[in-house]
Amino acid sequence: MKIIKVFNNNIIAALSDLGQELILTGSGLGFQKKPGDLVEEQRIEKVYEVMEEGKERFYRLLKDTPVELINATERIRQRAKDELGISMTLNALVGMIDHITYAVERKKNGIEIPNLMLHEIKSLYQEEFVLGMEGLDEIEKATGVRLSEHEAGYITMHIVNASLGENKESITRIFQFTNGVVNIIEEVFDLDFSEDEIAAARLNSHLKFLAKRILLKQPTTEDQVEEFYDLFMRKNKRFKTVIKKISAFMTENFSHELTQQEAVYLMVHINKAIS
Repeated sequence: MKIIKVFNNNIIAALSDLGQELILTGSGLGFQKKPGDLVEEQRIEKVYEVMEEGKERFYRLLKDTPVELINATERIRQRAKDELGISMTLNALVGMIDHITYAVERKKNGIEIPNLMLHEIKSLYQEEFVLGMEGLDEIEKATGVRLSEHEAGYITMHIVNASLGENKESITRIFQFTNGVVNIIEEVFDLDFSEDEIAAARLNSHLKFLAKRILLKQPTTEDQVEEFYDLFMRKNKRFKTVIKKISAFMTENFSHELTQQEAVYLMVHINKAIS
């Protein structure tokens, strides 16, 4: 195998003998290496196949993410596979790496984003949430930062989103939901998410989780979110417009009446995306 890109001392992209592009991780794999050099295969610890879709996003993320954090996320992914039989695509893994990286940065800056679906997550996805909590241990070992159970909930969401076995109809409906909501957000805030793949992927991950919960008509708990609701409505008048349009879209296409809790959940993640 030959090296085609060096991200850091421990992560490289390589071309296999069969012409397949791979991401390889391992201690010292990229040390004093350059494109064209042969891979020291005895140093390889993990191998990821690279698909063209999402390739640039993955490369950008790898360049800026500490290898310890990538390895911690990989261990979470491996546990999901070993203990629950949940396989993650490369895109799903990238989404989780991205979320955890920013969660650690926010924690260091004293910022906490509440997970307004935490009660439902803990109730409906108990096994996945256990993995999410164990994931906090892996992240703490890698970074020295202890995230809250709200972030365990977000890790759980990534694991649930990666679950296989969705039928074609449900995939189509989830796409209709996420695509419709994203189009409304772009229209109201005059944005084009195609210009920022990472922001779009983050938002879609949270929309997909909400779509699954709504389509499966899972029970909800109505937390006291009036303060958050009013805060967003005062922050930007376009939040009122976007929530009104999304609510009408959900009623018309999914026979679902948007709750205040769901509205706040949406505004939290819309606010992150437009920032």
